[in-house]
Amino acid sequence: MKRVFCVLFVLIIVFVTAASASALDYGCNVSTVSKSVYLENLDTGAVIYDKYSGKQMYPASTTKIMTYIVTAENVSDLENTFVTIDDSVFADIDPESTVMGLADHAGEQVSIKDLLYGMMLPSGNDAALVLADYIGGGSISAFVDKMNSKAAELGCADTHFANPHGLHDTNHYTTAADMAKIAKCAMKEPMLMEITSTVNYTPAGFESPLHNTNYMLDENYHRGEYYYPNVRGIKTGYTDEAGRCLVTTAEKDGFTYLCVALGAEYSYEDDINYAMKDTANLYDWVFENLSQQVVFGTSDVVKSIPVEYASKGQEVTLVPEKDVVALLPKDYDKSLLKTEVTAEESVKAPVTKGDVLGTVSVKYDDMDLGSVNITAAEDIERDTFSYITSCVGEFLKHNFVWIILGGVALITLIITIAALRASAERKRRARERERARRRYR
Repeated sequence: MKRVFCVLFVLIIVFVTAASASALDYGCNVSTVSKSVYLENLDTGAVIYDKYSGKQMYPASTTKIMTYIVTAENVSDLENTFVTIDDSVFADIDPESTVMGLADHAGEQVSIKDLLYGMMLPSGNDAALVLADYIGGGSISAFVDKMNSKAAELGCADTHFANPHGLHDTNHYTTAADMAKIAKCAMKEPMLMEITSTVNYTPAGFESPLHNTNYMLDENYHRGEYYYPNVRGIKTGYTDEAGRCLVTTAEKDGFTYLCVALGAEYSYEDDINYAMKDTANLYDWVFENLSQQVVFGTSDVVKSIPVEYASKGQEVTLVPEKDVVALLPKDYDKSLLKTEVTAEESVKAPVTKGDVLGTVSVKYDDMDLGSVNITAAEDIERDTFSYITSCVGEFLKHNFVWIILGGVALITLIITIAALRASAERKRRARERERARRRYR
């Protein structure tokens, strides 16, 4: 029994290590409070930090990112499509949950655009329900079905939605990795980044502005305690069961990152949003430690290969067709770079500079940095004598050539022998005629 337990324990350790190992590639040593974290460079697709990103978590109001997607996919004109507010749609939501204030506008028409602002900035659960009811044709469950269908389409195998707002439900969950897929999809939708990067917004007919709950965008909140000037979008979330949740992007030095932080515990006594603290610390690390590196330039020699039909011993130098560029630590260990060259053992002249003669794949440690063509770095002319000699040699390698030559030699031999015999016969007859003439003299 002990042996079985030990084996199971080892397997669990291996699984847990594998589940959070990708961060080791970049050496990101940031300590995070959030239970599940996923940080990706959107320009390269590189996963920079991964802390249990496959663990099922409650997403709270980050759910509304998917609600936005389904809304945008089903409404062609967000700005000029209006919904009449029926307060019975959101009558049952928790009165202490966040709202945009639609109860004060019952019977009025509000644009889809303003409802999206109300859903994404103050995290209005009333707005989420109104949108779901409208697009679901009076059925919020039909809208939720669309959410789950979209999640499946995006490959979110560990995600299931039970409502459009994210209030707690044990059958409502996702993962940090799945939420990253959802966020990347949402970022392509009209107005998403514009709306979610807005700090304050006043919908038509509203007296007071709506405030964004993402304090990383607001330099005035708590004297800028959470403000991060490079952050844009996209959604916060909180329930007692989910903890603090946050999905953001940040741009700097030509790179854009996406960070998902789920399950950060929150204490009203401490009043610290650790999802935002974790996110800021991770962004600080990547901007400080990572940069775009040219690991192979167009003048770097990858390989040299012999050239046939050229001067004896001549080789062509192969170089990358374009720079091999990757996101790497600024002080990355060049000894960890590995290349795999695919090319012929030799080529035939003439060779023109720029001719594609193979490919080179580059890895850093276990990370695949991509593959590029390798090309000839110079022109190499054909040497006529070498070419003719080589052609003759190649010609003589074929069996049928030797059969033909053997046949020609045999025929030549037969003809020669016949000619010699005929010549000998003529000489013999000539001698006999000469002897006969002498006898009758």
